[in-house]
Amino acid sequence: MIQGGNRMAKTSSYPVLVLCGRDRGRRGMLDQLDPDNIYPSKVLLPMHGKPLLEWQIEALQASPYVRKLYLIGLQEDDYPFSPDIQIIPFETASSIQDKILAGWNAISGLDDDLEHLVISTADAPAITTSSINQFFSALEQNQDADILLAGVPEYITDREIPDHKRFIAKFTDKPVHIGEMGALRGQSIPILVNEIESLTNWARQLKRLDGNVKTSSVLSFLAFNPSLTLKIFQYFSRRPELIRLMYKYYSGSLSLPEFERIFSSYLGLELRVTIIPDAGFGMDMDLAEDYQKLSDYLTRTKLTVV
Repeated sequence: MIQGGNRMAKTSSYPVLVLCGRDRGRRGMLDQLDPDNIYPSKVLLPMHGKPLLEWQIEALQASPYVRKLYLIGLQEDDYPFSPDIQIIPFETASSIQDKILAGWNAISGLDDDLEHLVISTADAPAITTSSINQFFSALEQNQDADILLAGVPEYITDREIPDHKRFIAKFTDKPVHIGEMGALRGQSIPILVNEIESLTNWARQLKRLDGNVKTSSVLSFLAFNPSLTLKIFQYFSRRPELIRLMYKYYSGSLSLPEFERIFSSYLGLELRVTIIPDAGFGMDMDLAEDYQKLSDYLTRTKLTVV
């Protein structure tokens, strides 16, 4: 675990891949927010006078660490983008792993010296340049990391955005939820692409369980769901490190450093997590109700004149 810092002595700059789209499977949310089917993606929904993603783009462009923005998942005619933003044409509803791989192939072809692909979502309008700089500072200090994730402390988001409904990783030392930026070493991306789909499918199953559930309750749940139990057995029989990780997590004994260590061993890659103490860094729009929560939070933060 590393703490996001503010070291700015020597500033490198990076291209950033901004992930857009993936709305086909979430049409129910857009049916509520966009009943007339005006917007091709949730990131183009208006919020306080501009599209959702524009708030995030402005924060990214204001960072000295950001060299160029590449958007994937939207088309050129979806929105009048600034000329300094490059669109990578790709299917809007494609999977995250396909977008990451296509983004890496496109960007690395333009930058031979690129080691890490920095990734940002496009539906976190409350993200700030200050927090973006903290993430990049952590990347600068951890160039040996194959995967750099960001964790937002639970208590901060609970305080700023009550009833946020983010999934909280209940580590013993620091409960966090995932932030809206990450970095992947280019050489690790093919490995990760092969694993993301399996892990994503497994995560969908885990959403049926409460993050605070005890091990005994998990076993009872699985006992009454034999098909799910079989899938889990097949998956984990090939991944013993994950068996250990999941047991420790659901028994309430997994710390964040242990998670980094075990997951790194499982992937054969170096995983690091940096802590970003900013609710806006980890609040995206997964649910229709998130729209109003984000709008209210923007009113209290970016729209408040100090």
